[in-house]
Amino acid sequence: MSTNGQILPRPLAIAGAGVAALLSLVVGLPVMALLGLSGPAGSAGTSAVDAGTLDAWMAKQVPGSPLIGLGGDFLREGERNGIDPRALVAIAMHESVLGTAGSGAAIHNAFGWGPAIAFSSWQANIATVARGLAQGYIARGRDTLSAIQPVWAPLGAANDPTGLNSAWTTAVGRYYADMGGDPSGSIAFVPAAAGDAQAALCPVGPWGGTEQPVEALARLTGLPVTSAKRTRQLTASGGTSDHWVGCAKCFANDLGTTPPAGDALASRIASAIGGPGYADWGRTGGVLNVERCGIRFQLLWRTYVGGNHWNHIHIGARRLEYAP
Repeated sequence: MSTNGQILPRPLAIAGAGVAALLSLVVGLPVMALLGLSGPAGSAGTSAVDAGTLDAWMAKQVPGSPLIGLGGDFLREGERNGIDPRALVAIAMHESVLGTAGSGAAIHNAFGWGPAIAFSSWQANIATVARGLAQGYIARGRDTLSAIQPVWAPLGAANDPTGLNSAWTTAVGRYYADMGGDPSGSIAFVPAAAGDAQAALCPVGPWGGTEQPVEALARLTGLPVTSAKRTRQLTASGGTSDHWVGCAKCFANDLGTTPPAGDALASRIASAIGGPGYADWGRTGGVLNVERCGIRFQLLWRTYVGGNHWNHIHIGARRLEYAP
């Protein structure tokens, strides 16, 4: 479909990225997404970290930490929001000695978030901070510890009369490095995807190279494809549909689902094409247009724009500069 909505500019390529797997693609601009790539500062990294490794590291550092056993929460929220979970653990270590020191120990706030915001549980704290880092820092280009520090722990802050914030980057970086992270590199992260998602956002194959990218995005959800190419040209809004067989450089899939069951799956696609700042996009949905690799991708969910998209997720693609 061709429908007005939020448009993200085409990103610059990242040196060495090549054509990465869909779930391991990153935008090299302020909206950082998913990249299975290790490299210098500014490019996101991968990690062999798992929940057990995180728990073991925390147990070694602080045997009495209430965060021990929550390695899975750090891992899950990190992956969900495109943040290296080791960076989350490192920040918690510096800010509260893993939930055992300072005011945060009594209010389930291991990160000094707020500061001094009380949470109902450590799990809620981890989820909020991971999401906040993704949307308030990574999505704004602050994807390294040194870039995060001036906002997270600014020098001269009223709550830091002794100037401890000056050591924030070094201290957090030391813990991060001890877990195998690069303290000077990007903390944007997602695990590598399956090989069948290779070349996902770049033109390849039929329909002007748009079919395989759309199908790779669809496979991320595991949902049934209820519609692909068809003879009807116009959408309910009067635009030319990416589904139309006469659109030679377009392709689209409709994926059968309804809210709220489809919210997380729509968010998965939104994060893949738009970055970790869209990790919760599916809860509200709408129209998301992203230009990437010579293709305009469009995601429609929970909207009547272009038709009823409350009973399916629409993912369409059209080559830029092509007018059917």
